[in-house]
Amino acid sequence: MTVEFNMQIAVKNIIAIRRKASPEDVAHGIAWYAEAYEECRIIADRFKLPIHIVVGVVAALSPNNRWELNIRNANDLICAFACGSTMDDVSVCTYTAMKQKAWDILCNWKSLNRNSSEDDDVKVALNGKKIVCFYENIMGDDTCTIDGHARNIAYNERVTLTDAKTSIGVKEYANLQEAYRLAAKRCTVNGRKFKAYELQAVTWVTWRKMHGIA
Repeated sequence: MTVEFNMQIAVKNIIAIRRKASPEDVAHGIAWYAEAYEECRIIADRFKLPIHIVVGVVAALSPNNRWELNIRNANDLICAFACGSTMDDVSVCTYTAMKQKAWDILCNWKSLNRNSSEDDDVKVALNGKKIVCFYENIMGDDTCTIDGHARNIAYNERVTLTDAKTSIGVKEYANLQEAYRLAAKRCTVNGRKFKAYELQAVTWVTWRKMHGIA
C-alpha cells in the first residue's frame, strides 16, 4: 500500500522523533557532519588530496553503506589509487556503480593536473540528489540529506533501505527536504532554531537507536 505524502503529518512525525532524542542524541547529531568532515580531512592529509575530493569519494560510496564501512572503503579506494592499483583491487560495501563514481572523481582530479578540480566537478560526477546533498552537508553547506531513514521518520513507517518505497523521486525528495526545514523552524537547540541538516542528523541518530539499527 502506497502512503501518500502529507506535509503537515511529515513535520509532526519529524518533531515527534526530535522529542524522543536524549541530550546525547542531540549532541551527537549536531556534531555528526563536522566529525565526518574531520575524518575526511585525516584521509586528505594522509594521501595529500584536496578535502573536497575525499568527501566526494565518501559520498559516492555512501549508498546503503554504514558510516564506519563507508569511511574505511573510501580510505582503501584512495590508497589503491595513490599506490597505482586498480579499483578492482578493492572491495567496497556498496554498489559497483558507486565505486566507479568514486574512482572517476579521483581520476578526473588527476587528469586536471591536480589543481583545477572544483567543487562543482565533484557534484557533476556524483550526479545523484542524495549523494550530492550528503557531500554538501559534510562540506558544511546548509542543505538536507534525505536517505531511507529520513524518509521513514517523516512517514513514521519503518521499511528496509532496499524497499522500493525508499527509492525517492525528485518531487518527493524536495517535499521531504521542505518538511525537515519546516520542522527545524519549530525546534530549538541551545536557545536557537535547528538547521534542517542538524535536525535530520539528530532524528537519524535517534531513529536508529530506537530501532536497534547498526
